Amino acid sequence: MAFFLLILVPAGLILPLVFAGRALGVLARAGGPQRADSHAWLRIAGFVQAAIASGVYAWGLLHVSGAVMSAEDGGTDSVPIRPCRTQGWEQRAESISGYRVEYVPLRFVCEADDVGDYPVSVPGYVNPVFFFLGLGAAVCFTVAALDSDNSRQEDDTPA
Repeated sequence: MAFFLLILVPAGLILPLVFAGRALGVLARAGGPQRADSHAWLRIAGFVQAAIASGVYAWGLLHVSGAVMSAEDGGTDSVPIRPCRTQGWEQRAESISGYRVEYVPLRFVCEADDVGDYPVSVPGYVNPVFFFLGLGAAVCFTVAALDSDNSRQEDDTPA
């Protein structure tokens, strides 16, 4: 699991820059903001939303990575694991048996025998922002692709 996080965190930090660069590239190829058509603006909006969504997901991954490092630390004062010490943890301290990481939706889950599993350490806005901006980016790219196909068909029809 820690190895998977070692791959995801750097990728999550690089992807927002890649998407932002793609948005600027589309804007530059269109000739600037005044000359950009609707197809270019849809692609720009898709790349900007993808950049923000991947950046927010990377922020959540940093929180999960910190929780995993804290959980794996061991030593004195490591039972129950520190990330699982939320409000009222003293009553359920003996029932906390472990943790797991879920990537979609992103969360660090403490496993407790008596009260059930409960998520901690990922800010509450990460998953909704990631979902809605990712969905928005997908919609923008789909509409841009459909618009592109329609304009090609109109260009191919004889007058």
